[in-house]
Amino acid sequence: MKLLEELEEVKAMTIRMAGLARSALEKAMQSLNTQDVDKAQEVIKGDDEIDKMEVEIEKRCIRMVALYQPEASDLRLIMGIYKIVSDLERIGDEAENIAERSIVLAQEPPLKPYVNLNLMAEHVKTMIEDAVISFFQKDVELAKKVIERDDLVDELYHQLERELITYVMEDPRNIKRAINLSFVARHLERMADHAENIAEMSIYYTEGEMIKHQHIKDKGMA
Repeated sequence: MKLLEELEEVKAMTIRMAGLARSALEKAMQSLNTQDVDKAQEVIKGDDEIDKMEVEIEKRCIRMVALYQPEASDLRLIMGIYKIVSDLERIGDEAENIAERSIVLAQEPPLKPYVNLNLMAEHVKTMIEDAVISFFQKDVELAKKVIERDDLVDELYHQLERELITYVMEDPRNIKRAINLSFVARHLERMADHAENIAEMSIYYTEGEMIKHQHIKDKGMA
């Protein structure tokens, strides 16, 4: 099989993996919102497939580098895929974490309407989708929007943290649910960070410029 054919296969696998990770987030939030323990268990069981895909894609990337010794943009594409599947796998892990928290939270009535959590989840789902699209379509402008959107998720996270503190101050019996909701928010915030990593890798693949650990505004690209 030629390099370009193998690359197309790996690209298709990566896109499918991204879809599974995004779907895991959707199902995890459904389980949280509806207190559906079965849905949460579905997310937990489904994480194994995401893990297996990461391993298989990484093996294929290593094989392509060793066998074909690609250069320039092909090498950046392969190394980019190798890196982003790690972020996709971690997004799957965070969805599993949310599912596990939702099982605990299902044991009691909801502490509050999950407005901010659902807003965070919607932003994160869009970030995941757009980050992967930006990578494979070499769309730098879309990648920049993903990176900028991370600030919105961070702000929602901090708003929720402040709100949960108020609930605990009003009634200490709320502390267990508040802690679990805080963890859910933290898992979503981490997902957004992984989507941001993918967007940064998109810019590297397209322009050959590594901007990891540098805020987008510091590069004059806001």
